[in-house]
Amino acid sequence: MRAGLRYAADVGHTGPGLAGEVAALVAALLPPRTRARAYWAANWPEWCDPVAPRVVAEPYREATTRWARAWVAEQVAAHAAAGRSWAQADAHDALWPHDVIPPAGEVPEASPFLHPAFLPAALALALADRYDPALPTPYQRCKAQIVKLFPEPMRRVLPRRKQYYSTTLVAAAAQPIAAPRAVAAGLLDPDALAVETDVAVRLTAAAVEDWLAGAEAAGAQLPRPARDHSGLL
Repeated sequence: MRAGLRYAADVGHTGPGLAGEVAALVAALLPPRTRARAYWAANWPEWCDPVAPRVVAEPYREATTRWARAWVAEQVAAHAAAGRSWAQADAHDALWPHDVIPPAGEVPEASPFLHPAFLPAALALALADRYDPALPTPYQRCKAQIVKLFPEPMRRVLPRRKQYYSTTLVAAAAQPIAAPRAVAAGLLDPDALAVETDVAVRLTAAAVEDWLAGAEAAGAQLPRPARDHSGLL
């Protein structure tokens, strides 16, 4: 009983919260398709009817919106076909889609928790076993199996809450972000770039420009940026 109350308190401030937990119990009685649609609406409301941001230039903006909506429909259909509960669907979406990113340079890169020998064992854990009411903070209780990988003396210095690095991201997005290659290639709309304030969109625009710069350095032929447009966000 005490463990259940602690879990309810811990999830009350995350995602759909306690109301979402109650809804998940009720949703178990629904047909798979309805259950999957309800899960998506509760867990990913901003992705129920995705629209590409205005910084994406036409005709790519319309095509991107169509692709995003088709992708959402595929995810909902996959959850329904698999007959997943809300908890199972959420665990699935916590990892997928997952694309392996190749190394950016000569320094070896590794993701221990995504290692082929580790990941299947982690995915085989029962969802209920991923929570431990005995750990000291809500964040650690919800990450119980990861915390338990560390020796007891090291656990005292583990993060006690989720770190979003939002201050760093906002600071990075506050800097002028030049995107002349993306604008010249017709991928980004210069007028929309000039007034965009969304941090995620600004950083994504900068990432697109970095990718194009890397492609150009590797020998790709790109349209020349217009000399009279800075491409600044």
